[in-house]
Amino acid sequence: MKIAGKKIGLSTQVFVAMIAGAIFGLVIGDIMVELEFIGTIWLNCIKMIVVPMVLMTIITGITSQKDLKSLGRIAVRIMVYYVATTLIASVVGLTVAGIIQPGKIANFTGLEGQEVTGSTDITIADFFTNMFSSNMFQTFADSNILQTVVIAILVGIAIMLVKNEEHRAKLISGCDSLCSLVFSLIGMIMKVSPIGIFFLMGAPFGKYGAGIFTSMATLLGTYYLACIVHVLLVYGLFLWIGAGVNPFRFIKESAELWVYTLATCSSVAAIPVSMKVAREKFKVPDSISSFTVPLGSQMNYDGSVILYGCVIMFISQVCGQSVSIEMMLRVVLLSAILSTGGGGIPGSGIVKLLVVVEAFGLPTEIVGIIAAFYRLFDMGTTTNNCLGDLAGTVLVSRLEDRRNKRLAAK
Repeated sequence: MKIAGKKIGLSTQVFVAMIAGAIFGLVIGDIMVELEFIGTIWLNCIKMIVVPMVLMTIITGITSQKDLKSLGRIAVRIMVYYVATTLIASVVGLTVAGIIQPGKIANFTGLEGQEVTGSTDITIADFFTNMFSSNMFQTFADSNILQTVVIAILVGIAIMLVKNEEHRAKLISGCDSLCSLVFSLIGMIMKVSPIGIFFLMGAPFGKYGAGIFTSMATLLGTYYLACIVHVLLVYGLFLWIGAGVNPFRFIKESAELWVYTLATCSSVAAIPVSMKVAREKFKVPDSISSFTVPLGSQMNYDGSVILYGCVIMFISQVCGQSVSIEMMLRVVLLSAILSTGGGGIPGSGIVKLLVVVEAFGLPTEIVGIIAAFYRLFDMGTTTNNCLGDLAGTVLVSRLEDRRNKRLAAK
């Protein structure tokens, strides 16, 4: 798109579409609700390519490494980062909600909830069993992204271990070609993303009207404040100390990503955007981002964990129940464990929230109200999750650069 001879970037187009969709939703709500299917068609096109995208980006990310030793080093670094930020995220959610105390000023008048159902029987054995597929074609058909990630890692390592150099080179070349095809298709879909996002944003604003700004306002405001604190202080410190990147520069340069995730609420759909921002804004090589970003989309759920902490404190305050240090520690551990098990839980997001609330014997009725407005929360969870993936990717890339410079200097 061009105006007065100047090309308008995709992030600007998406932002304008998001704002315009919200305005049109408030003005002609019924029409926008009826036209939501246009946005759904676009989102389905994104979902259609998610499995091959995750599969091929991780395989090529692995096969582009010099050897399995460098792959192992990158994997350990990114996993340590993901685990650390996830644990801290739960503490941030509990702390911010504990200070603001949104539950003491909440008003549920006129709010309607919806029934939340799903399996709440989760064991460590089930989590690890569900990571491994018994039929890869069934995994692809079911769009089980966590199992797809595991399959991609196994296939990538298997290619690296092929002894025949000619065969290994052909396999790597073939995977690179397929990856190019996948990203060509993604490029086609991304060009029409402003249209899809316009209708996706218009529908919820058309459905809830101006009340969307006031309903659940105390919890929603507290949650987004906690997300901002986490991005600035946690990701910011990791980037500043470990990578020498200014936190405010990070937020500015990643605008294309967070505008996109606010509109789509899809971590996996944001994978190509995350990789593009990492490559173009932070000079991260595809050999790193093609492994860390898809992995983070399934293993890094900081935004979701912050929500768990906020909701536990919120409901406790509404009920007048005190929260002990022991209970907070249990929330931190349960949130961290549950967040990485999303791929094996039917219903995911809101169902995992229900599991956390039930685990502490708190009333679940408020979870039903949250479910009715979950898209508003999901905008924050997805954005925080994806910014965490990007921050970790930039951090690992800088650490690898430093290591390579040290080795070259010897």
